[in-house]
Amino acid sequence: MEKLLVCSCAANDPYSLSSAYLLDNELDTVKAGVKKYADMIGASDIMYFLVEGSKSYGLEKEAFGQASPVMDNPYAIVQQLKGNLPRPMIQDDYVAEYEGKAVYVLTPEVAYNLAAPEKKKFVTINKGDKAEVKAVPYGTKLSEVVDAAGAKAILLGGLKGQFILPAKLGEYTTGDDILSGSVTIYGPEACMVVTTADLMNKTWMNSCNKCVLCRDGTYQVKSIMDDMPVGKSKAGDIDLLKDIAPLIKIGSYCPYGQNWPNTLLSALELFADEFDAHIKKKSCPAGVCFQAGATYIILPDKCTGCGDCVDACDYTAIEGKKKFIHMIDQQMCEHCGECVDSCDEEAIVKWEGKLPKLPKKLTKVGKF
Repeated sequence: MEKLLVCSCAANDPYSLSSAYLLDNELDTVKAGVKKYADMIGASDIMYFLVEGSKSYGLEKEAFGQASPVMDNPYAIVQQLKGNLPRPMIQDDYVAEYEGKAVYVLTPEVAYNLAAPEKKKFVTINKGDKAEVKAVPYGTKLSEVVDAAGAKAILLGGLKGQFILPAKLGEYTTGDDILSGSVTIYGPEACMVVTTADLMNKTWMNSCNKCVLCRDGTYQVKSIMDDMPVGKSKAGDIDLLKDIAPLIKIGSYCPYGQNWPNTLLSALELFADEFDAHIKKKSCPAGVCFQAGATYIILPDKCTGCGDCVDACDYTAIEGKKKFIHMIDQQMCEHCGECVDSCDEEAIVKWEGKLPKLPKKLTKVGKF
């Protein structure tokens, strides 16, 4: 059977920019490595699989599809090429086929290292809204690559990685393992409960939904974590998470499902005090959650009745319709602040003290 070699540029963890960086800066070396590997396995055809919406690089054969952590799997590639969801097949003797050819996959970083004179690891460093890629020799200590001064926590490997404390950074070196692909730095202002909840939401969204335990487990973990920053978590939630995570690792077929629970488990271990404070005391050591004593109101003279806050509220605490001044039900409000971020008019504010006069029923904009 003829062979098709696919260079998958859509297999990155969302926290890694290595594929895009290599295509933009080292394309000739990547192409040379892909050609070298094709010759090694006897592939008669080469394809580059790019993220949908990215630019074309003028390669001989290009295909586009969604980015996914499982897109280094040949079967997942084939499913995308056929217009289906990218779901992997993990079976030692299984050969994925496309148009009568056996499919083999490599990533741009693997291709680069097949052709480059020196083997390098391309580490994505995420800090706040900024991200940069550094190319360093294999075996380099991450403490020599990343400035973690003043950091509270470090996430290695993104969604398939784990949390460590900054003091441990020197114990990790760059290599083929997933942990050195990306380094995400969280400062002292970060709430690790909110951070973990955000990661679990991304984990759920990136699950291919093939494995029952990963599909249902990501949703259950996400739901439990969503409750913590808003004071809805219960005693026993941590034990439940610790029970669920190992089962997901055992019951998942692919490296994504087998590794993402490590992110959750490492957060629960390293930042146990923060999780306990959120659950037992309904308090946030970082001062991010709950907004104790806060009351959110919608200023009648600024509200345009656009409805964005209604869409943003997960607790159906906002009543309103188009061109009418919206109102917040204080009994339903969980003080999460999502509505504030959604309002371009800055009509929603946190209010202290006696409330101003507000509409008690829906009133047309400009009539109050």
